[in-house]
Amino acid sequence: MKRPDLLVSMPPHVHAGYSIRRMMTDMLIALLPCIFAGWFFFGVRAVWIVALCAVTAPVTEALWLKALRRPVYAADGSAVVTGVLLGLVLSPEVPWWCAVLGTVTAIIVGKELYGGVGSHPFSSVLVGWAFVFISYGVLLEYFPPAEPRGLLAPGGILEYPPQDTLKLYPGPEGLAILQDVPLMDLFLGNVPGTAGTTSVLAVLVGGLYLLARRVIRWHIPVFFVLSTYVFAFISWKLDPAASAPPLVHVLSGWVMLGGFFLATERGTCPVTVPGMILYGIGCGCLTMIIRIWGTYMEGVPFAILLMNGMTPILDRLRPKVIGRVKEVA
Repeated sequence: MKRPDLLVSMPPHVHAGYSIRRMMTDMLIALLPCIFAGWFFFGVRAVWIVALCAVTAPVTEALWLKALRRPVYAADGSAVVTGVLLGLVLSPEVPWWCAVLGTVTAIIVGKELYGGVGSHPFSSVLVGWAFVFISYGVLLEYFPPAEPRGLLAPGGILEYPPQDTLKLYPGPEGLAILQDVPLMDLFLGNVPGTAGTTSVLAVLVGGLYLLARRVIRWHIPVFFVLSTYVFAFISWKLDPAASAPPLVHVLSGWVMLGGFFLATERGTCPVTVPGMILYGIGCGCLTMIIRIWGTYMEGVPFAILLMNGMTPILDRLRPKVIGRVKEVA
């Protein structure tokens, strides 16, 4: 008769008290600087869109689970985080019904159809955003100018977000326009765009908080940003007359928000260190490939979705399992 020897499970063996609700609470705290930056540069309308998505998300999740007669776990905060992030990447000028439709799609198609929190292979936020972008892209092309509520003078140089400017005015014309934009305006967020993607300072404050609270690990955001910079630097050196400087690519668009908040979504990114490093590098390189040679204005959301699909392969780069069952006679 065969019997198993002592089975040693993977640590930790004592619960550390770090629940999903606590992690999502930390995520919401980390997003507060972005929400504040949205209000500071774009007014109440930006906060209204974020609030609308944040309310729609848990309501949609609760109704869906009720309809399926499953336990309602909307109180864990994951749906609220999804709604807030989606509201931060949508233009403050987007119609309210479009924001609601994107949020419903993010929760049902991007999350619940796969089994809920931790089970969805693709970023639920980007699934909702991609649906709105593909279906109602024209409605997402309008961005309000940055009008700071005090301390700063309005940027006033750009009519469109920096990455949109490079696409609409390719070559030297677009570069000449961006040369007049101070890097400090890009860093603070004093340019047209969305509440969550313009202020690098706000995203960094929230990202450093997540790192300090160990909600995320540093490998993905660091290698995401670093690979974006290196790729942009090489492109700039090869053709400075047609390529933007690397700092412009890093400080504008979705790079920072994508690196700290979107690419690190649990369940959609690798869990091993080698996998996370390759995942971050892939996100950065694909971002620049789409930005330089693609037709879309921004490459980050599509790069992250593509790398989400690579996560199962990257997870094969896993450490040796500690503890196994040994069969004895």
